[in-house]
Order: sequence, then C-alpha cells, then structure tokens
Amino acid sequence: MLKQSLTIKKEDARYFVHSIIHSYSQVFFSTHKPFAILLMLVTFYDIYAGLAGLMAVVTTSVAAFILNLHKPTTAEGYYGFNSLLVGLGLGIYYSFGWHLVLIIFLAALFTFFISVSLQGVIGKYKLPYLSIPFILALWTFITATRSFDALGISERGIYTLNELYQVGGDRLIAVHEFFNSIPLPKVISTYFISLSAILFQYSVLTGIAIALGLLLYSRIAFSLSLIGFFVAYLFYNLIGANITQIDYSYIGFNYILTSIALGGFFLIPSIRSYLWVIVLIPLVAVLTISLNTIFLELKLPIYALPFNMVVLLFIYVLKFRSEYSYRLTEVYYQYNSPEKNLYTFLNNTERFRFKQFTQVKLPFFGTWDIAQGHNGAHTHKDQWRHAWDFVILNKEGKQYRNDGDFPEDYFCFGKPVITPEEGVVEKVVNDIDDNIIGEVNLQQNWGNTIIIKHDDELYSKLSHLKKGSIKVEEGEKVRFGQVIAQCGNSGRSPYPHLHFQVQEFPYIGSATKDYPISSYVLHEENKFSFHTHKKPRENDKVSNI
Repeated sequence: MLKQSLTIKKEDARYFVHSIIHSYSQVFFSTHKPFAILLMLVTFYDIYAGLAGLMAVVTTSVAAFILNLHKPTTAEGYYGFNSLLVGLGLGIYYSFGWHLVLIIFLAALFTFFISVSLQGVIGKYKLPYLSIPFILALWTFITATRSFDALGISERGIYTLNELYQVGGDRLIAVHEFFNSIPLPKVISTYFISLSAILFQYSVLTGIAIALGLLLYSRIAFSLSLIGFFVAYLFYNLIGANITQIDYSYIGFNYILTSIALGGFFLIPSIRSYLWVIVLIPLVAVLTISLNTIFLELKLPIYALPFNMVVLLFIYVLKFRSEYSYRLTEVYYQYNSPEKNLYTFLNNTERFRFKQFTQVKLPFFGTWDIAQGHNGAHTHKDQWRHAWDFVILNKEGKQYRNDGDFPEDYFCFGKPVITPEEGVVEKVVNDIDDNIIGEVNLQQNWGNTIIIKHDDELYSKLSHLKKGSIKVEEGEKVRFGQVIAQCGNSGRSPYPHLHFQVQEFPYIGSATKDYPISSYVLHEENKFSFHTHKKPRENDKVSNI
C-alpha cells in the first residue's frame, strides 16, 4: 500500500513538472521539452516578466491539481500556456512588486477558469480554444488595473542596458549590442522581433533564439512561420497598406501562428494545407488592420485576436464537409508535432488503404476485456475470424458476482452498447430471448443484433444483445457514442458478452472484414498506452479515449 502511494505521488510530481514545462512550448503547439526550456529561458530576458509568467503557470497548475482536473491534460500544458501569456503581459507592463504578484495570481486563476469553460463550450464541437482565454483575461485586467494607483507602469524598457547589466553583466550587454548591430534587412529583423513578440519580448536576439528552437522542434513549423510572415509582408506591399504597422506593434506573430496552426498542426501538412495558408494569411492581414483601427479607440491591443478568429472559423467550416478528403485532412489524434502527425497519417494510409478512412471505435463506455479476439479458439474461425468478444472483468479477473448462475450476475449484462461511428441502421433483431447461463441458441446464432452502415462496403455488427433493449430502428441515422442497446446473452452465447465485427455486406451472417479500431487506450498494470488503427488482441483490457 505504501509502495503504491509513493508511486502515485511520484507520478503526480512528474505530471506537475510537465504541466509547467509544456505550458511554454504549447504557445507553439508543442510538447517538445528542449524547445520548452529554451522558451522559458527566453522569457527571462526580462527577468521580472519571466518571473511573472512562471508564477502564472504555477498558479494554474496548482489550481488544476487541487480541483482534480484530468492530470494528463494538465501535464500537456493545455491550461497553463494562456496563463503564461497573461503573466508575461502583466509582467512587462507593470513594475514588479507584491501588488503585481496579487494581480498575477488572480489573473492566472481567471484565465484558467476561462480555459476550462471554453474546453466544455466549444470543445464539444471539436474546436480548440487557442489563446482566447489569454486575450479575454488580459483585456479584463489591463482595463481594470488602469484604476489601480498602487500599480506603477514599468519603465524597464527605457533602461534596458541597466537591466541587462544586473542580470548578466558586461557579457550580456555585449551580446545584446552585437545582435542589435547586425545589418539585417528590415523584413528579416521584423520577422525575428515578431517571433519574440509572441512571448512579449521585442528583440532580435530573442527572436533568433526562438527561431532556432522552432527549427529544432519542427522543420515544418519553422518553414510555415516563414511562409506566414513573408506572405503577409508581401500582401502589405501589394495593397499599399501601412507596412510600419507590422514593425510598430509586431503583430506579425498573428501570421506566424496562423500559418503553423493551419499548415501543419490542426491539418496534416500537405500541399493543400500550405496553399490554404497562402490564401488565408491575407485575410488575417485585413482583419488585423480592421481590428487595430477599432480597438485603438478602446486603447486595447488586439494581441492574437485575428489569428484566433481565422483559425477557428476555418476549422469549423471543415466540419461541414460532406465527405472525407485525403488532400486536406484534419488531425484526428494530436501528437503535438507536424512531423509525427504526417508520419502517422501516411503510415495508416499505406497500411490500411481505407477508401474513406472511416473511423471505427469501440462500441462501449468504460473499460472492457477481450475474451476472444481475431482467430479465436472457439467461434472466430475461417471467414468469421476477424471479430472480438468483449466482457467486463473485476480486479480478481472474474466476469460475475456471486456464483454467476444468472445473466444479471455478469458485470457486462445490461451495460450500454454505443454506436462505434456515425452511420445508418441497416438491420435490427430485437425479440430473441436471453439464454440461461450455459445454454446456447443455435437456431438464431447471432441473437439480437444491430447492423450499421458507415460507408460503402463498410458495416459494423453488434450481436448477442439483450432482448428488447435496442433503442434504434432500421433506417435511423445514428452518431458515434449514441446508446443504441444493452449487452445481453442471446443467440450462440453461453454467458453474457458483446460480439463486435466489421463486414462488407449488410447481412446477418456476412463474413468479417479485417479492419482496425481507429483509436483506443490499452490498460496495462500501472500504465496506459494509446493506439491508433490497430487491432486489439485477446486478453487486452481496452477503452475509448
């Protein structure tokens, strides 16, 4: 018991440390630790801003753990990166002191609450909340703190060399002066400063450091940062807009982030994704100019608002496509790396060559066990060999309570069965009696059954369902996760279990199709692992994401 407790504490500590580190790299949609550490160091170019950002991240991580939010999600930095940006913004703007520490604490909590709320509100549409929490929270606190006489506006930017000397002495000043004296073309120096402005730094040196880190994390992301910025720069010149607007407020990071997000993070990197970036960046530029004019009246910076608007709108529009596209593909499971997303997509496409790459998931809630897998020893033979039988086992490895003499004694009996993917109900059988334990019905072999059409030549079949439990009718359209029946013991079923298979034809008794589960979590002793487009094996303990 003590050993288990210590293991849990070590695991929690690891999650907590990761939540802080990854909050930095998530600004660039990454969980690459070296990149995260480099970004953390960059924020301390202004030491007080760096402290403010770190305090905000720690506040958010502590709150997430105290409130018992999902630890792996917290550890990815999904909640912390918006708070980091708010902390950096406040730390740059105001003089450091205990009044500011209090404000940062409140601002980080507020940002965290917005992040979690948006996760629930727009997350159900499979949309990210991006940096909306940062914008709303920083606007709120900048507006409010104008009336806080105890807070003083920071003058550190005026005495930059003095600040650098206190941190790193003559050597740091020499480095600063060296990079500032490099005769870079204006467009190049603006690109670097726009990169650094993402973290509220306004220096060529920090921009170069971030660019090198971005290149280390992902060559695709780095190339997209260049494309996004320079397309915007060319567009400004083409239409005769005030190009100094990019130089003055360094809003060029909107183009950089939009390009990375749509070119290689939320979409699989491809020629089409790059072309869409080139098309959409001018739209971001128009929005940037327009919103700058409007918010200037409110004395509020627009920050990353254009980036958020265009990315969310475009991703939402893609949800309404009538059919799947190999050429412009949304990322189904996020590996936080454009290269890994691309590799996984190409690998799955090559291995399985699905006509529409239709996702087929597990047909239940919670964690179930595979009593019989493909090529099973009992009934999964020959042309019916590609199937699974699912049951529920307790910690002792038993399927039932008491002596297991009745179907109701079995843990899986009566449990909800859900749609493995959206489709149309093709066939329903709902009137076959459930068997007494140990007996089987060989005349009605499959028992109560539902067959769902997901695509041409792609059907799923769920069998041995409980009599009278089926909630759908033939011809009805169903969505993934919809409860459609209960697990039973009908047909050739000596004890309650759920039979699941994929097939090419809409008939009961059709041969099975060798088709993988699109995504599932494998539960092993003291650990979990995520799998995509694989076929779970006999005795595996599995669940949906």
